[in-house]
Amino acid sequence: MATLVLTVVGGIVGGPVGAAVGAAIGQQVDAAVFKPKGREGPRLADLKVQASTYGQQIPQLFGTMRVAGSVIWATDLIERRDKRGGGKGRPSVTEYSYAVSLAVALSSRPIRAIRRIWADGNLLRGSSGTFHERCTFRWYAGSEDQPVDPLIASATGIGSASAFRGLAYAVFEELELGGFGNRIPSLTFEIEADAGEIDAGTIGDRLLGETGRCGGAWRFAGYAASGDRARDALAPLFDADQTGLVSGPDAWRLAPVALAGVPLALDDFSEARRVEAAIDRTQQTRMPLSALPGTIRLRHYEPGRDYQLGQQSSAVAGGGLREERIDLPAVLPAGSARALALALARAAADGRETMIWRADLAALALAVGQVVTLADGSGWRLAGRTVRGSELLLELKRHQPLPALDLPAAHGVPVAAPDWPDAVGTVRLFDLPNIAMPAASAPHILIAGGGSNDGWRGADCWFVPAAGAEPIPVGSIRPAVALGELAEPLAAASDCLFDMENAAVVTLVNPAMTLESVGDAALLGGANRAMIGGELMQFGIAEAVSPGVWRLSRLLRGRAGTADEMAHAAGDAFVLLDDSASLALPAELARWAEGGDATLQWMPRGGGALAEIPVPAAGRALRPLAPVHGRVRANGAGGVTIDWIRRSRADAGWRDHVDQAPGETRDAWRIALSPAVPGIGPWESASSALTIDAGDLAMLPPGCTIDIRQAGDLALSPPLSLPLTLEG
Repeated sequence: MATLVLTVVGGIVGGPVGAAVGAAIGQQVDAAVFKPKGREGPRLADLKVQASTYGQQIPQLFGTMRVAGSVIWATDLIERRDKRGGGKGRPSVTEYSYAVSLAVALSSRPIRAIRRIWADGNLLRGSSGTFHERCTFRWYAGSEDQPVDPLIASATGIGSASAFRGLAYAVFEELELGGFGNRIPSLTFEIEADAGEIDAGTIGDRLLGETGRCGGAWRFAGYAASGDRARDALAPLFDADQTGLVSGPDAWRLAPVALAGVPLALDDFSEARRVEAAIDRTQQTRMPLSALPGTIRLRHYEPGRDYQLGQQSSAVAGGGLREERIDLPAVLPAGSARALALALARAAADGRETMIWRADLAALALAVGQVVTLADGSGWRLAGRTVRGSELLLELKRHQPLPALDLPAAHGVPVAAPDWPDAVGTVRLFDLPNIAMPAASAPHILIAGGGSNDGWRGADCWFVPAAGAEPIPVGSIRPAVALGELAEPLAAASDCLFDMENAAVVTLVNPAMTLESVGDAALLGGANRAMIGGELMQFGIAEAVSPGVWRLSRLLRGRAGTADEMAHAAGDAFVLLDDSASLALPAELARWAEGGDATLQWMPRGGGALAEIPVPAAGRALRPLAPVHGRVRANGAGGVTIDWIRRSRADAGWRDHVDQAPGETRDAWRIALSPAVPGIGPWESASSALTIDAGDLAMLPPGCTIDIRQAGDLALSPPLSLPLTLEG
């Protein structure tokens, strides 16, 4: 239109010259306004980034692919408050957590299954099907009769909710966002749309709606078809397969050159008296080699790297400096992609030379796309034919692939999150002694957990003070550095010397857990503290016996006044205390544990099964330490005087010539005979000495002992037992 108008205007203004100028300008305007829409096929980046744009195209998935999808529905962030503490003048602490519910569209073609799910590149759901963050998950296959999701219906109203029929999508209900910085993470999904591999024929028949219309040579594990037209979706596959129109006895079809059949001699399709001659070559054109690309670079999805982008390239022999990049939204192993890049490089020169050949009408029996050979042995592909009366003109394109440089394929270093199988979780409770200043006013209960592999991400815990009481959130525990149990019994030993005779053989819950040896200086400084049952001990040497089994020797036993529990049976719990992953039960809750009716509930993160374990009747941190250095001496009047040295639970260290703070508000002692003798004792004393007169002493049976306990503010100490035998 612009050409016609401007030609007329130019002719009026400037005559013939003006008309020519106007026509040239009009042609440019018409070319800009009426030019056909450019072809825009699928891009690899489209499948990697999660989007929520209205009108975003949803690809049709084939085989098995990893896609990000598009968010088609979401709620606002769901905020939860957790208030703790605030009793007895202490400030309260309020913690906030967030969750979100959303739906993500995955494929505009029905799918069979959703396998793994990644969030920000890390596995949210492994191949076992277990989620690493708490949520409720549902998915819809994309059938034409799928129901409305109940969550979407409850949020938007049953009359306004869409079932998204024909669209495969996934729904997350209250996905916890604490592990993602309290924001919606970028989600990607491993989707199985078809069982087994697919090829261009399968995809083309599905998109074109005609069975047997397309053929394919290369097979792919997965493919994402997108574009405004079926032509756009199939173009990358046809480029890879070197597909063209092939005529057959029934109809035209799309097939790769590789499927065109065995090369046929052109001379066989001519009259018997006719001999092939150079005069039949009516026209011939040839592009220079420099017009060919120098390198073919193929980009694809690499299954060995969790479907991350992969790239293979091959040089074209004799090609120029230009690089040709092919983006193929398909899943190909590195070896197959390398072979495809090599084939594309070899075929880069295919069709470089074109020739018009005069033939007989008998050549109409040749199918377009068929490879034929001339008398000189050269190969040509039949690209078209024209009939002029009794003469047939064949358009032939040279079919003589050039060699390409064959290099080994490598998919690069995979950057993948480990996909652990479901771990078996273990949670143990330990009643700790008082091992820090000041003296404890509530029991010290330690919660430690671990899993059978590194995929265990910890657990959430709740404290239940009594049967039927409301559970109280305690917090989350992370996997312990070392948690396990004794594999063999462990005998008692002295709590004053290194135990060089016994060794603790420990089986850890996770074979990946390790223990380390330390020197005596570090050992005496408090390193390698561990609880075995109710005993606090230290070890200097740790030796790996087998995966997950360790032999601990050079022991310091009965630390912090736990010498009364040094004998252990196989199966007693073990935990390394030098670990910040364990969780201490808050003091206000630990006081409820003294009655022995409390329980601890725990649930692994991402799991749905709630477990319950009893909380021990704790109080070891409240018990004073047993007195030491007891002596029984004659008092010169026929009786005996008994004295001893107290210890402090506020400081278990050794201080030479320094009287330790008692850790209690008063010094008080309870003394009793064992076995008890009627009329004699028990006694209470405010000093660390007791006198038994001669009369009472004469009434005691042989072998009688005396037990001395310190009476603390909250509990009694273990006894110091002394035989009533006079020292020399």
